[in-house]
Amino acid sequence: MRLCEIGERALLKGLAPIGYPEGAPLPPGDDAGGVWMGGEAWLLKTDGFLYREVALVGMGPFEVGFRGVAATASDLLVKMARPLGFTLGLFLPGDLEVGFARRLVKGAAEAARRLGAHLLGGDTNRGEEVALTVSGFGPAQSPLPREASPGDLLYLAGDRWGRVGAAIRAHYQGRDLGAFPLIREAAFYPLPRLGLLALRGLLRGALDSSDGLSETLWQLAELGVRVDLEALPLHPDVLAFAGGEEEAVELVLFGGEEFEAVLVVPPEAEAQVLARAGEAGLPLFRAGRVGEGEGVYFRGAPVPRRGYAHF
Repeated sequence: MRLCEIGERALLKGLAPIGYPEGAPLPPGDDAGGVWMGGEAWLLKTDGFLYREVALVGMGPFEVGFRGVAATASDLLVKMARPLGFTLGLFLPGDLEVGFARRLVKGAAEAARRLGAHLLGGDTNRGEEVALTVSGFGPAQSPLPREASPGDLLYLAGDRWGRVGAAIRAHYQGRDLGAFPLIREAAFYPLPRLGLLALRGLLRGALDSSDGLSETLWQLAELGVRVDLEALPLHPDVLAFAGGEEEAVELVLFGGEEFEAVLVVPPEAEAQVLARAGEAGLPLFRAGRVGEGEGVYFRGAPVPRRGYAHF
């Protein structure tokens, strides 16, 4: 059987348990993995991608390097781990300009710096095209798994929902983002939220959203619950770009690459979550709730499982 026949999710489900330690802080296949050390969890995440697959029109190597560290850091932060360091594995053609490689690394270093972390070197390899592998690590006192119970509330952290989807659409449609600076910023410099750490001890579960909100919510529903979306954050610039609410909803649900967090909040912790998020400057949007049953719904209508997937 070939990879294209089973798809990415089935592949990961089969690969994730291989060699994974018993009693680990998080189950295999979660956003990050780790081990216990002295009563504290140390989490590790690795992410890889081809340059040409993520570089939107107007992006250069600095932005792509920045994006690589941001993607890895997002998976750590949503598990309540503070990123401390990152390494880069670079695949580079021999005829590539040295300046290109330097800008790539400088972008990665800048993202790490903004997160209070460091770039700790890595490896270089010859490749037919530019590709990156980014690893990051950090400690977590109480790692947050993917969990949900009927009655829990669903919150979306951050303000890039729909904006990155708009930038991706602009890339493929050849549209200029000059009139939409927040959309451009969201896609070019998607810095994860250190403010998530202020919510330690209050959440039931959390997931990183990088393959699209729809796909992320379906991963939550796979835990054996029903996800009911009651509202979505529709920013004025996304509405203007989309030309209407229906298209804006499409961008929010199926955009991807947000590197934001989907949070599962027990109802008794809601007030405290909102208070701490406000103090930390973390934008939160109440999107719905978790119930008994299965599937993902928006205002009662089924949400198709659509998102980015390899193979």
